[in-house]
Amino acid sequence: MSIGQDVWLVIAGTVVALGVAALLWPRLAARAAVVTVSVLGAVLTGGALLLQEDPRLADWAVALGVVVVFAPLHCRFAFGPPGARRHASRVVAADEDGA
Repeated sequence: MSIGQDVWLVIAGTVVALGVAALLWPRLAARAAVVTVSVLGAVLTGGALLLQEDPRLADWAVALGVVVVFAPLHCRFAFGPPGARRHASRVVAADEDGA
């Protein structure tokens, strides 16, 4: 069974989105991280809906709405707060200086 080109695009998009979320979430400011993850989630959800035979308007509204809201929450639980590594390095550096 052969996988279509559109399916490979969704798979590649998922890999890119996961990589961006994992690499950039700890480094971006909170607003930028939330917007980035929400947009990536919306794009992936749109791609998945395009694979369906006949998605209705309600499918689009509910799926996109849920993903845009919950994708940043999921990243927050999975990767910690945005900018966490930058903040942790400041705390360690301050502690080493005796401050």
